[in-house]
Amino acid sequence: MAVMTTAKPLSRGDQTRELLILAALDVFGHSGFDAASTRAIAQAAGVNQALIGYHFGGKHGLYLAVFEHIVSQMQQRMVPVGDEVMRRLQFAPQNPAARRDLALELMLLMFDAYTDMIGDRAAAGWVRLILREQQDPTEAFQLLYDTIFSRLLELLAQLVAVASGVEPGAEACRVRALMLLGQVLIFFIARGTTARYLEWTTFSPGTIAALKQQFHLALESQFRQGVVTS
Repeated sequence: MAVMTTAKPLSRGDQTRELLILAALDVFGHSGFDAASTRAIAQAAGVNQALIGYHFGGKHGLYLAVFEHIVSQMQQRMVPVGDEVMRRLQFAPQNPAARRDLALELMLLMFDAYTDMIGDRAAAGWVRLILREQQDPTEAFQLLYDTIFSRLLELLAQLVAVASGVEPGAEACRVRALMLLGQVLIFFIARGTTARYLEWTTFSPGTIAALKQQFHLALESQFRQGVVTS
């Protein structure tokens, strides 16, 4: 007979940390680091302002904790897919056509996972802060790049190389990897334009499925017909 277990409840201190991180994510996202006040964050969290210093050492420590939270959430969604891609690439066939087919299949796997995140309501909050860091990088951007974006782009570049028969690490592969990522990112960073142009009121399961279909068609067209020039 299976024994059911329940998650250990958070301590009061951990609950306070979580409340502050979630409140800060929203306040920093809308106001930016400089304009955001610890008073506003504490009010949004419903806790005493002094607890920010107690748990995080101040506003800067809280800001970094918010990005650690974002990284953790993104890794939960992305790392399993990345690990699967790496595992299957280790056993890639030698036949060029079969290698291309495998690389394309793995790209589709990655894009499906990233497209699912477009409909993730939590991700919308992350995007505001990530965009701020893209425009004016701080050490929080370094954390994002080292833990998320560098691995993602290297995986995509490796798949482009396998699909195209180009030497891994070629600049053309790295450029193509960025272009591929941009096809997904537009739906994160331009939600207003997307909603207006496509006349979508929300990213529902149906609209996410439509995006996946178009991503599949675009990738099939790019990698079954063309090559990357190094």
